[in-house]
Amino acid sequence: GKYTEAYDLITKGLQLLDAHLVDSGNTTAGGLYPLLARMLRYRSLIMESLLTSNIQQDDDTYAKLCSDTRIELASRHTHAVLRRDADVSATILNLHLRELLLSDRVEQAQKLISNSTFPTDAASNNQLLRYLYYSGRVQALRLEYTQSYSNLSQCLRKCPTNTGLGFRIAVQRLLVVVQLLMGEIPDRSVFFGEGMQGELRPYLEIAQAVRRGDLAVFHETVGGHAERLRMDGTYTLISRLAHSVVKAGLRRLKTSYSRISLEDVASRLGLPSATSAEFVVAKAVRDGVIDATIDHEGGYVQSHDLVDVYATVEPSEAFHRRIAYCLTTHNDAVRAMRYTPDAYKKQLEASRGLRRSREEKTDEEKAQEIEDELDDEDYEY
Repeated sequence: GKYTEAYDLITKGLQLLDAHLVDSGNTTAGGLYPLLARMLRYRSLIMESLLTSNIQQDDDTYAKLCSDTRIELASRHTHAVLRRDADVSATILNLHLRELLLSDRVEQAQKLISNSTFPTDAASNNQLLRYLYYSGRVQALRLEYTQSYSNLSQCLRKCPTNTGLGFRIAVQRLLVVVQLLMGEIPDRSVFFGEGMQGELRPYLEIAQAVRRGDLAVFHETVGGHAERLRMDGTYTLISRLAHSVVKAGLRRLKTSYSRISLEDVASRLGLPSATSAEFVVAKAVRDGVIDATIDHEGGYVQSHDLVDVYATVEPSEAFHRRIAYCLTTHNDAVRAMRYTPDAYKKQLEASRGLRRSREEKTDEEKAQEIEDELDDEDYEY
């Protein structure tokens, strides 16, 4: 098919490029490495298309080809790091992460991130955005929601606004899910960005279900969009939101009622029985979600008086998050101010040359003065 033909063409192109790099050596090969990075990425995308098109999905030959390609990319990455080629090394690292995420090998992806160094200062902006997205996805799957939120937010800030709409949509919907998993409700304006309304509509309904705190409505909403969520790759993360729905519902009940029976809690949250509600409320009290006491004999939950929020650690945590965001923005701005290498040397040489010309001019003036004095003496004589 067309994917097989495309793979043959890109393989021949890589062979020709490798041969030319070997013949040219290190003198004139520097300009060809960006082309090598693009061709490696195209080959990886073609191989993904071969896999998803079900042409060779169960073929042992294709599995061996993927294994050989993985080994080849590892070798190319090592050589790129040794010659300090940021373009090729960043591209191959992102290809590795993408392949590991597609095959659901999250732990291996995390080991790759922890044992490798991404060339943040030298890599292109597109490769940096891909790395932030992949690393944020890996961290979200590993329950590291705070770090994932930081990377995804940075990725969304750095995205160009005039292009790459599909990538921005992918980052935004993953960021929405991570915010929900952190216990936060995204702003409504997030779901109505330019060109994003239709793609983020299912996530808006899920956020509304989480905010209501009704477990039955949440399961109904997720079930209605299950196929779409699986296509987006967020179904696994959204399935973890059931606990967040229960916590949001308990907070609303605590705010509305100072005392409520466990049967009412079960009916309001969509739980099967009062016994299940009792276990859920007990876990929420232990985790610090609500401040209440369970009366097992009476079968009700008694809420405590509202504690002054400024007497807790919540303000300091919010202040810490804002300070960390400001420091990250400042560091990114400093890194973005790139200057031409050795520019100060040219200015120094120019100033020295000007000083030297002034000194030479002074010597000429002195010589002219001496000549004038000699002429005056001859005239007097």
